[in-house]
Amino acid sequence: MKNCISYCAWVGGMVLAVVLAGGGGAMAQFKDFDDGDKAFEFGNQENMPKPAGRSGYEVDTNNPVMLIFPGLREAPSPDWVKPGLRVTFFATSATIPRGDIAGVVQDTDGKWVDPNTGQAYSVEHNRSSYGEGYNQLDVVSLSDDAVAFTLRAYGNDLMGGPVRQLNSTASITLPGAAADWWMNPVVLDQTVDKLNGPGIKAARIPYKSADKQYNAVWISTKTAGGYMSNVIDLDSGLTLRYSSSYTSRPDGVSNIGGVPTQVGGGTNLGTTTFMGMRELKAPWIGMPMPKSLNGVRQLAYEGQTAMTMMGNTVSMPMRVIVDITGRGPDFIAAKRTTRIDMQNGMPQQDIVSAALSGSHQLLPIAIPPRALARLRNGQVIDKDPFTKINTFVSFIGRDQTGNEVVTLTEYIDENAMRMDYVYESNSGILTAMQFSDPMLHTKNTVHLVR
Repeated sequence: MKNCISYCAWVGGMVLAVVLAGGGGAMAQFKDFDDGDKAFEFGNQENMPKPAGRSGYEVDTNNPVMLIFPGLREAPSPDWVKPGLRVTFFATSATIPRGDIAGVVQDTDGKWVDPNTGQAYSVEHNRSSYGEGYNQLDVVSLSDDAVAFTLRAYGNDLMGGPVRQLNSTASITLPGAAADWWMNPVVLDQTVDKLNGPGIKAARIPYKSADKQYNAVWISTKTAGGYMSNVIDLDSGLTLRYSSSYTSRPDGVSNIGGVPTQVGGGTNLGTTTFMGMRELKAPWIGMPMPKSLNGVRQLAYEGQTAMTMMGNTVSMPMRVIVDITGRGPDFIAAKRTTRIDMQNGMPQQDIVSAALSGSHQLLPIAIPPRALARLRNGQVIDKDPFTKINTFVSFIGRDQTGNEVVTLTEYIDENAMRMDYVYESNSGILTAMQFSDPMLHTKNTVHLVR
């Protein structure tokens, strides 16, 4: 049972941040945007390919939690779970090296040479690390057979600056347990006393968090490299705290320069703590999805990623493909592929992830046009109490091609990432996105081409 925060590479985080919402032609209308890129018009929906009939969606049933609690497979979600709900957890992650040297790796330029084989090696050193931030789970849809949710990971600036989004994922699971973020409390209560055995321990305990007392269950599971431990509220089934410890590489001895040397990896520690939950209040929450999405199988965005360093700007072509893989009663499921042309003879880089979109989100792939028509310039849509991200209307009017658009923006301050999402007023489709990060001096912009 593992749900600690995932810290991806900055490059991956920057790319994924461009396409958080999954996808949505018109030239974008961004504040301070004066790029001369080609304008694209939104394609005629009648000419876009349509599926033969209503398509379904795949439900992930391979949740390890259900091996311990098989009754969760047929159980409903806890009664507090509903579309439009946001649950926030605070997470920390640290790596403690088990010695300076992790091992040796083959390296043609390495300075250590095996006299028997002539193979060169280099020493791989351990590095310590620490990170903290937030995991935010948004419930997109709930039905009798599935719950669909997205998960965003944010990292805190340890120097006191604003948070930065690291990645986003999406899942469709059986409603009885969403990963191990929650589980049906009735099944938990009926099963927990039977869990003690080899490799697993469980106990009913009192637990206090944020000045609230809980009637909780503690479950600890041993693994090959460490342990995992959960504290779960028995009344609601919500995970209150998760912690884990595991070793990335077993200890051993390597012959380095003729000297037997103790080597090993690092101990990875992680904790996740429940902070709070609330219902999102955007004007389109609960509305049917726009009809403009009917029959759409794919949305393609093109643009560029640009980085400025020491006065020089390097730009690389960027493409985002959103393939719609399934449709639920009030959401769509998609595969999102982000491709960057690295140029200079380097191979293209693809990042593939799952995406979900529905009207119970703040920034979906499409917003009902009648909801967009009610918005006013400068209107605040949401203020998140944990990440401090404000979602607001930053522009209403005609873009550079004459199309009526509405731009919604995620923003904290001038030192933070800024995300602009441009929606065509008539169709409600997301037609452009722009991401900028002043600390990394990056700007990524993509526009809908079909």
